[in-house]
Amino acid sequence: MPAPPLSIPRPPKIQDSQEVKKSNKNNNKIDDNDKNVVTESENLPPWAKITLTSAEAEVEKLIVRNELKDAEVMYFCQVEPILQDGPQCGLVALAMASQEYTKPVSVSQLLAEARVRGFTQHGEVYSVDFMGTLAAEYLPDHRPEILVDLQTCPDALTHALAHGAMILIPYDSDFNHSPCLKKGHKAHWALLVGLIASRQGYYVLARHGKSRHLACWPLRDLIESNGNLEEEGTARHAGGYVIPKGGVGGQRGLRSRALSLHPYI
Repeated sequence: MPAPPLSIPRPPKIQDSQEVKKSNKNNNKIDDNDKNVVTESENLPPWAKITLTSAEAEVEKLIVRNELKDAEVMYFCQVEPILQDGPQCGLVALAMASQEYTKPVSVSQLLAEARVRGFTQHGEVYSVDFMGTLAAEYLPDHRPEILVDLQTCPDALTHALAHGAMILIPYDSDFNHSPCLKKGHKAHWALLVGLIASRQGYYVLARHGKSRHLACWPLRDLIESNGNLEEEGTARHAGGYVIPKGGVGGQRGLRSRALSLHPYI
């Protein structure tokens, strides 16, 4: 297989003609009668020794598809996809992140709370601050941190991901949901759940509410898209959207900002 092995935790490598010994529960001594000998065939390719989960297999396919050289998965957190119904991409991304919490939160719960707080009318969330408030309320085992000036400090994203944080990030979504530059008219939210280092640079693994499939994008493209969010689109629901003071590109909006969710350990 052309892709190198992932650094995602996997079953330990089986060794040739090695005996797997069981400990005696009473005295911690080795019981010769309980030795299980596992032999590996010399004819099997290395890949045949490993059983990948469906999520890990999907990551492998993305590495191959993007032709990433010397790829190493530095972080990956598996969450199940949730599809959005209407302009609820931010709330859907937060609901997916809550799967890491002992009490996952539904999109309907988040929508009701966001409406009560005056953050949204139809499910839209045009403020990273609004998202941080919801995360602090519904993910108490995670510490939300607003990341700013991402164009100047892109390392903030890679550092957070490499240390086990998921990241909620707004960007402009193209026809295939990949990052593009539409000045915020195609604003969308994604949940970053993985980081890949390769010869071509950093790539991120993402979930979002418009696809059941895991996405893989160049980090530089995502940061550039995030930095171009200036205004809301002209196509809107009746009654309009809730826009924070200062606008989409303002200090409480979306531009050059993201929300990291650090798990308490």
